[in-house]
Amino acid sequence: MPRLAVFCRTNKYELFIRMANQAGPSLSAVGLVGHSCFAAVGRTAISAVAGRGRLGRGTARAADWAANLDVAFGSSLTAAEKRAILRESFFTFALMLLDIFWFSKDMERRVARWVVQDDSMEPLWQRRATVGITAHLGNWELLGQTVAMRGYPLASVVAPLANPAVDELFQRVRGKSGQDVVPKQGAVRQLLRALREGGKIAILLDQNTLPSEGGVFVPFFGLPVPVSAAGALLGLKTSALFFFGFCLAQPDGRYRCISTGSFMPPAGHDPAAVEQLTMRIAAELEQVVRAHPGQWLWSYKRWKYVTPGADRARYPFYAKPLPEI
Repeated sequence: MPRLAVFCRTNKYELFIRMANQAGPSLSAVGLVGHSCFAAVGRTAISAVAGRGRLGRGTARAADWAANLDVAFGSSLTAAEKRAILRESFFTFALMLLDIFWFSKDMERRVARWVVQDDSMEPLWQRRATVGITAHLGNWELLGQTVAMRGYPLASVVAPLANPAVDELFQRVRGKSGQDVVPKQGAVRQLLRALREGGKIAILLDQNTLPSEGGVFVPFFGLPVPVSAAGALLGLKTSALFFFGFCLAQPDGRYRCISTGSFMPPAGHDPAAVEQLTMRIAAELEQVVRAHPGQWLWSYKRWKYVTPGADRARYPFYAKPLPEI
């Protein structure tokens, strides 16, 4: 694919191989990502970039990816079109992993050369409280870094990686750009304080958060999924601007940061208002995934829980009943 060809013509590939050889197992694909759903993708995708292995075959998660694409697109896409999406998703994720480290060196010059800020990002540069919404699409790590480098540090909650050495490395890379990484414990209180002080926060809202953990079920590609209500609740409580931002990989090897829109929330923060706003957020993320399906992380078990009374046949094979509280 064109982006892979561009990648191989740059020194990014040589840098990664050099770092991997020097660091040993701690920078292996599995150790690098430190998350079960990332491990299989990272291992296969990086092997593909390096010219080893066959993309999407012989991996424990291959069936998950196929099932997710079937849930999202059904018969509207052919099997060949779904394979093309999966292939692009592999490479996009592999490039994101490699670029985390490539951009960590000589960061300002490389970001200026390889990252373009679209005019649609303009609302984010306003000096006002903002809830930034994004997803595991394109290069979400680079998005936070580039925004912080422009003098707008984002407060964001990041779950620790399983490998402590790699987790420390990621934290160091994030810190170099000026990002404000908030520990998970007591995160909501810190994010609320940041917004009340006129700051900006960033939340990824495309993963499962059960109601017992502060989530609500809202439609996503036609099926209810549990989404964290924290973004909606924080924004409603502080009357912050809601901003959707993404960092998309481009065919020429660059990235383009874009926004698909922003809006002011309605008044009130009762449970119904929070649910309605969370539904609106999920609908916007769905539209972005539909527009750029090859850049989303299809390996994640997004439709993992079947709500009571729902048609089990509509869910992927890995889905299971909602846990009882």
